[in-house]
Amino acid sequence: MLVDELRRSHVFLTAHRQSDGQDGSALRATRRDFRLTKQRKAVDTIIATVLVVAVALAASLGVSGFVFGVTGHAQNSAQVTVTGSALLATDFTAASSTTTFDCASSSPGSYIAITNAGTVGSSVTAVSVTWAGSNAAYAPVGTCNIGATGSTTASTYIIFTAPTKITPSAILSQTYTGTVTLSNGAQLLFTGTWQ
Repeated sequence: MLVDELRRSHVFLTAHRQSDGQDGSALRATRRDFRLTKQRKAVDTIIATVLVVAVALAASLGVSGFVFGVTGHAQNSAQVTVTGSALLATDFTAASSTTTFDCASSSPGSYIAITNAGTVGSSVTAVSVTWAGSNAAYAPVGTCNIGATGSTTASTYIIFTAPTKITPSAILSQTYTGTVTLSNGAQLLFTGTWQ
C-alpha cells in the first residue's frame, strides 16, 4: 500500500515537471487517473471487508457447532445410566457355577436397573461385581439390548438367576461395587448393599 502511494506521488511529480511551461494537460490527466484509483480502492476495501466478515461468521458457526453440539453429532448417542440395583445375598454364593445374566422388562429376584435417555440404542456386553476384594465377571446369556428413549426397551433389568457365583459368598448388608460394560465401550459404575 505504501509502495502504491509512492508510485502515485512519483507519477504526479513527473507529470508536473513535464507540464512546466506547457498547457498543463499532462497534469490534469494524472489528477483524473489518481481520483479514479482512489474510488476503485474504496470499492476494493468494502468488498474485502464483506469477505472477511463472511469468513469469520462461517468459522464461528463451525466452531460453535462442534463445541456446543449444534450439528447434532453429540446428541445421537446412547446415554445409559444405572438407576438402581437389588442383589440378594442368598442368590450369590461361592458354591454356584453360574456366571451369566439375562435381560428382562421386569425385575424378579436380583437385578440391576438401567435406563437409556439417548436417541440411539446400545447393548450390555458384560457385568462385573467387586465384593470382599475379589472381582466376579458375568456375560449375557443372549443379547441384552437397551433401546433408545421412548422405546419399550429403554428401561431394562439385568437379571441374575439364583444361584450366581461369587467368591466369597455374599453377606447381607455388606457393600459391593460393580460395572456394566456397553457395546460402545462405556462402563457404568454402580454400588449397593447385599439385600
